Amino acid sequence: MTLKHLAKAIPLIWLMLLMSLTPVTASAQTSTTDGNVSVTIDKDSASIVAGDWITFHTVISNTGDSATPPLVANFNVASIHPGPHVDPEDWSPLRTQYIDTIQPGGSVELAWEVHTLFEGDFAIYVTIVSQEKSFVPVGSPTLHIHAGPDNVLPLNEVIPVAVIVPLFPLALLLFTSRSKRNQRVAK
Repeated sequence: MTLKHLAKAIPLIWLMLLMSLTPVTASAQTSTTDGNVSVTIDKDSASIVAGDWITFHTVISNTGDSATPPLVANFNVASIHPGPHVDPEDWSPLRTQYIDTIQPGGSVELAWEVHTLFEGDFAIYVTIVSQEKSFVPVGSPTLHIHAGPDNVLPLNEVIPVAVIVPLFPLALLLFTSRSKRNQRVAK
């Protein structure tokens, strides 16, 4: 890396450092409703290291005068910027949760545990649907995730392995060829 490239990278490194020190905010957001169901989420953004896990909660409330049908809550994630391909199955072991009927004025809290696979900016949201055809799907507000790079690389453990592993097959080949040569000479 040239000095010119390093000078360009320093502001980006400082920005990433500042973003990694930003605490997770805990303000709740409320979605639009279908008339009977609303969804809130307990965080609006988080800044984590790629590979880390984060837990957030959604609350599905019945704001209407009659009971809801059984509901299905589904977690999804999208990359905010072009680049990384996002596969929600890789982000969470539990993408779908089923909710029994919610009585008027009642609510159900769901916990979601997700982790980023790589660095970038992502939008996480939960959609509520039902088997009832007249039910209008309801989406939660977006939880914005900034996943910074994992800068911790145990070089004292990685370098010896990176050097030794490729040399082992070569050493084994030399040892076996030398052993065969010594056996032929001894005969």
